[in-house]
Amino acid sequence: WQPELHRERPGAPRTRAHSHEEPRASSPAARRFWDPLVLLGLTGEEPPKFPPQIWVRQLAHYDVQSILFDPGEAAWCQGSAGRRVRNITTGASAASAGPAPTPVPEEPDPGDGKDGPLVLSCPHFRNEIGGEEEGGLGRRQEAGGGAGQLPNAAVSVLEEPRESYPTRGSRATHYIEYADLGASYYRKYFYGKEHQNFFGVDERLGAVAVSLRREEKEKEGASLQYNYRFILRTSELRTLRGSVLEEALPPTARPPAARGLSPKKLLEHVLPDLNLQGLRLASNSPKVPETLLKLDEQGVSFQRKVGVLYCRAGQGSEEEMYNNEGAGPPFQEFLELLGQHVQLRGFTKYRAQLDTKTDSTGTHSLYTTYQDYEIMFHVSTMLPYTPNNRQQLLRKRHIGNDIVTIIFQEPGAQPFTPRTIRSHFQHVFIIVRVHEPCTERTTYSVAVSRTKDIPLFGPPIPAGHRFPQTLAFRDFLLAKAINAENAAERSGKFHAMATRTRQEYLQDLARSHATTTSLEASSSRLPLLSLGAKRKERAKGAKAWELQSAGALVWSVRARDGDRAAPELPCLLGISAEFLVLIEAKGKRVIFNCSCRDVLAWTYSDCGLDLYYGSGDYVSVRLPDGQGDEVKDIVHRLQLVTRGCETRELTLLRNGLGQLGFQVDSEGFVTDVERFTFAEKAGLQPGARLVRVCERALPSLSHAQTTELLRTAKKVTITMVPPDENGKPRSPSWGAWALGLKGLALDSCWAPCPHHAILSPARPPLPSPVLSEASESLEEEWDSISNLATTCNSILEALSKEGEQQIPRLHHGWECQACIQADRGWSPRVPGGGLGCGQEQIPRQREQAAKAALQAEVQSLRQNNQRLQQEQESAAARLSQVTRLLCGSPSQSL
Repeated sequence: WQPELHRERPGAPRTRAHSHEEPRASSPAARRFWDPLVLLGLTGEEPPKFPPQIWVRQLAHYDVQSILFDPGEAAWCQGSAGRRVRNITTGASAASAGPAPTPVPEEPDPGDGKDGPLVLSCPHFRNEIGGEEEGGLGRRQEAGGGAGQLPNAAVSVLEEPRESYPTRGSRATHYIEYADLGASYYRKYFYGKEHQNFFGVDERLGAVAVSLRREEKEKEGASLQYNYRFILRTSELRTLRGSVLEEALPPTARPPAARGLSPKKLLEHVLPDLNLQGLRLASNSPKVPETLLKLDEQGVSFQRKVGVLYCRAGQGSEEEMYNNEGAGPPFQEFLELLGQHVQLRGFTKYRAQLDTKTDSTGTHSLYTTYQDYEIMFHVSTMLPYTPNNRQQLLRKRHIGNDIVTIIFQEPGAQPFTPRTIRSHFQHVFIIVRVHEPCTERTTYSVAVSRTKDIPLFGPPIPAGHRFPQTLAFRDFLLAKAINAENAAERSGKFHAMATRTRQEYLQDLARSHATTTSLEASSSRLPLLSLGAKRKERAKGAKAWELQSAGALVWSVRARDGDRAAPELPCLLGISAEFLVLIEAKGKRVIFNCSCRDVLAWTYSDCGLDLYYGSGDYVSVRLPDGQGDEVKDIVHRLQLVTRGCETRELTLLRNGLGQLGFQVDSEGFVTDVERFTFAEKAGLQPGARLVRVCERALPSLSHAQTTELLRTAKKVTITMVPPDENGKPRSPSWGAWALGLKGLALDSCWAPCPHHAILSPARPPLPSPVLSEASESLEEEWDSISNLATTCNSILEALSKEGEQQIPRLHHGWECQACIQADRGWSPRVPGGGLGCGQEQIPRQREQAAKAALQAEVQSLRQNNQRLQQEQESAAARLSQVTRLLCGSPSQSL
């Protein structure tokens, strides 16, 4: 399932022409890419191979799992279906059982050896006791609240922006991980719209189902674009969901008229090895789209059941926990934080198999919601109990069938081990121990024990951290439980169960809902029409149309961290209009992601590129030798979907005093460049951002280290990101902050000092209400000035939070920067000064960039003040004149 059409040999010439603008020649920094000694390593080992290029380049993937869809793996799954359904010991029961008898004996699994006060290591389980980090490339950032990078396990749909990922609710700060958000692709783009479905049986893939649709995409200032969306479903749980722009198809495959491309030609180009002869057009039965919805969304559920076991002091076994009667005060306090007590009789929401009619499973339970999820807890002390084994089995019938179980430990409880649990379904245990319960100082420690085939899931547990008794801890725990079950569904047992269900759906569709019309016959009669629209003239001379796609285009690369001594990993690089992701080929997991808005710049060569993002950190990717055109395609794609640019590398010379002639702040932004210096002559501008200094990445250096390098290095080389066309620094946080201000310029946010301006701190008295028009005019003037001061305060507060230095808040005793510097003993900067020249650096946050605007604002406010005084004097004179006309002499009594 990897035809030669889809694989490009290293060094093989490309047949597709490129008419887009050629990127500039690579900079000197590009020569450091992928030195052979680095690639081979100290041991001389051969570097890892590149992953195979499976899909045609024109295919744009909707989500991550579409990129991971491998038809070769789907064929293997079909051939190994019989081996997957064999009965094996799973879950907690595997911890105490020995290796299963197999033709090839399994190596004994002793566990991970991670013991802690809450949990002990045991076979077939892996523990998270705090401090574990998500594996991957790049510097990890906070992912909560919509800021920074998403957790890699949370990345799913690639056509939608980061903000569309659900963290709903005012307090929701944790992302849901391992959720198949792309499962709604059919519902969003096909269901209820004109499209075609085909069912059949492939000799290698088994039963398959294909959905096709042609949609119009209006492009500003250009002709209509047509986009072909399609879905390929096989017995593999991953589904191919993608699209192809009509203009990106080879000329031989493009439709000659407005009728659109036939399904046969589209599938022949995108899936050339699929057995098209076995496909049949689906019937018009309304059951077909309903069944396809169920098939696609079979793994999507927003209802979760979680077991809760109560472990008193001195206890540790399953029997002791199941036999506990009633909840002690610490446990009751925890349950009140976790959810709300609900009466089961007549309960109409998610009941999690609890009896809501006869109270056979108890009278009350614990229920809550988090983001879009409903959660019903099976609490051991709320289920019926009598001191006999039958009632213990009733409790275990519910909790023992839950995938995720919370173990609540009182102080003095024994460390938990899954060895004491006998269940094939309990795969994840979240252990919570209370400290100083029922006091104002109550805190909780958390640990996790999961089966070894379940990946690490978030939110991460900080090392040695104790959570206070707050709603934030509740949110953490609920997100942890939801992510635990989502991750567990990827384990062998649940994966096999879901695969069997999927096969049954596909076989039923092929058997009961397919007509006798073949794909070829339907293609001649029913092309992918676009009703009610005429085809406009295609733009001429445009090439590489696939780079305009909204979905993710994929390249086969090897990737590694930038300045870190990390090995290369064979990866798939996906770039959509919203996301850039690196997916490890072996582990089939996302190891790096960032929003396209966070991409700062890139440095490229004929075989790879450095990609700078966020705060200036970077990752490096390499393509096979001879793939220079592929690198140009990646650069062109980045130019289309990001606000980044190519970096520039400069070698800076010192003047006769050893000075470089520029200043840079702690974030790497150049705040000032001296006139007529070597730095200015080399092309350094205010607003540029340094990302490398003397071949070292700036995020890996402290500000003091950066200063020392620039002052002492014999040869100073810098890699910088030029400012944008408006002279503003390129920064993801700066861009988002500017959008929040709705276009308000930072340069207008400075107010005058009372020592150097006419404006008085006190507001002058308004004229008599007799002159209402003049009064309203003055009132509006002063309101505008007051609003300006309020806006300045808000902006300065935002800057003070963003930067390391606290910026003084504006008030009626406003101070200018000259006064602040004088009060703090700062001496003015001398010509030729700056970082690296021995002169003391003035700590400030882009103050030099606002200097010119400050002066203009002072002058404007002075003029406004003079105008207001003149209007006040004029209004007073007119009031006096009116008084004399109406009342006679001022001394006359009224």
